[in-house]
Amino acid sequence: AQVDALAFAAREADARQRGRAAVERLRTHVPRQLFEVVIQARVRGGSIARARVAPLRKDVLTTGGSKSVGGGDRTRKMKLLEKQKRGKARQKTIGRVALGQDALR
Repeated sequence: AQVDALAFAAREADARQRGRAAVERLRTHVPRQLFEVVIQARVRGGSIARARVAPLRKDVLTTGGSKSVGGGDRTRKMKLLEKQKRGKARQKTIGRVALGQDALR
């Protein structure tokens, strides 16, 4: 059977504490991406610890030179924000996070 590089064996009494420590250690090593990254520690299919790495936000309303969205009609602004939301959702499904070897220790 294949075992993940991040998997470890622990006594049931220590599992929750070791899982929380591993999640916090990983959270400090994972760089922020353009999409949300969720880190979980699981025991027997149940989540015992969870951390979230917040996504970076690109200001789509003011970037792009002369394409800045000013006052007036809100529909163009909402269109840009919806487009960004769809792109982030797509990135979240196919995105990969690279971890260095020091994060696995």
